[in-house]
Amino acid sequence: MEIRDYAIDCRRLTDKAAAHAYLKTVFAFPDYYGGNLDALYDCLWELPPCRIWMTHPWALAQLGDYGPKLLQTFIDAAADRTDLQLM
Repeated sequence: MEIRDYAIDCRRLTDKAAAHAYLKTVFAFPDYYGGNLDALYDCLWELPPCRIWMTHPWALAQLGDYGPKLLQTFIDAAADRTDLQLM
């Protein structure tokens, strides 16, 4: 089975709305993507087997308290799916 790679440039995650709009584009989420952490987790389950590369992770700090919550959503999805790797 082929593994797909996705790259997230964390510098593009400047606020909640921008973060979710960017993630929707990166992952080609459907129009019904809700733009919140629950919707992100759910849509990560719909991805094919993949590796998610987060570049410039220090930039998550620009999201304030939301940055660690966003990162935790990716960590949780990777822990719950054996075919999703967070790099």
